[in-house]
Amino acid sequence: MRTVNDNPRRLLVFHSSGLGCAFPLEAVLEVVPIAQLATPPGLPSMLAGFLDRSGTAIPIVLLDRLFNLPEQPRGLNTPFIILRGVTLRGVTLRGVDSPVGFLVGAVQQIVSTTAASFLPLPEKNLFHDCAVATFEVDGDVFHLLSPERILLEHESRLLAEFQVVAQDRLRRLQERN
Repeated sequence: MRTVNDNPRRLLVFHSSGLGCAFPLEAVLEVVPIAQLATPPGLPSMLAGFLDRSGTAIPIVLLDRLFNLPEQPRGLNTPFIILRGVTLRGVTLRGVDSPVGFLVGAVQQIVSTTAASFLPLPEKNLFHDCAVATFEVDGDVFHLLSPERILLEHESRLLAEFQVVAQDRLRRLQERN
């Protein structure tokens, strides 16, 4: 008989400024190679810009700045991880669960693991409590991040406000064409 800890979880493993992290694969919509972003003036420092994905303005967050890590160089192969619409700390973007992206250093692989292999973290230990566990892959330690807790409430609200403006600009641009 299988227990909850025996259920395999699939995780997308990646690095950001040398820090090993992972998102639950079910939260990931897609991985996008670096693309042109709209960067309107006045963006907060944690925001790289907005990705136009089929008419939806997706905010792209700089994970290194969010976690106060050294700035990672961006290149032609610097990926974005786009998460499915999630409610971030109780705040929804544009009133609905909208995708949000994170610029990371490199996506490594998809791994399967069980909850039994997770090492718990002390409460309020890492990144405003958004890292919920650690685990090892090939001897390297990775932090499992909670998509719902990755942004603080005020960060989520700020992101939602900027997304409304970016979506409105994108809509007006499409109406002109």
